[in-house]
Amino acid sequence: MTTVVNLLDTDASPETVFDRVADLRTEAAWNPAARRIDLLGAEPVGVGSRFEGTWLGLGGGTAEIVEYDRPRCWRTRCRFRGLDVDLVGDVEARGSGSRLTLTISLAAPGALGSALPALAAGMRVAGRANMRRLGKILAPRG
Repeated sequence: MTTVVNLLDTDASPETVFDRVADLRTEAAWNPAARRIDLLGAEPVGVGSRFEGTWLGLGGGTAEIVEYDRPRCWRTRCRFRGLDVDLVGDVEARGSGSRLTLTISLAAPGALGSALPALAAGMRVAGRANMRRLGKILAPRG
């Protein structure tokens, strides 16, 4: 298993951060690798919500929210062909804003396992840019 951690400090409230990031359908707005993400089932989003989507470099996959404690934390389990991704989002109030910590754990049985360090390295670089984009969306200046 390999882990990638991304942090974002923002002036946005914990509720705003949580709502913007826990619902995977919003990911395409701040992550250019997210090509299409659809909710499979009814609103509201919460434990048991399932998604299907396509991500550049990973292809098609499914995701399910397995923990959901608004506005503090959530956990989403994603499955791609040969790759399991566990995404944990933690939102902490900080003064008048918040800190978002996204922890991505990657696991791949078999031959793909040897590629995890390279995949994680790419995700770390992309993650920094994604957090900058997300920060601009959450607390636009102007």
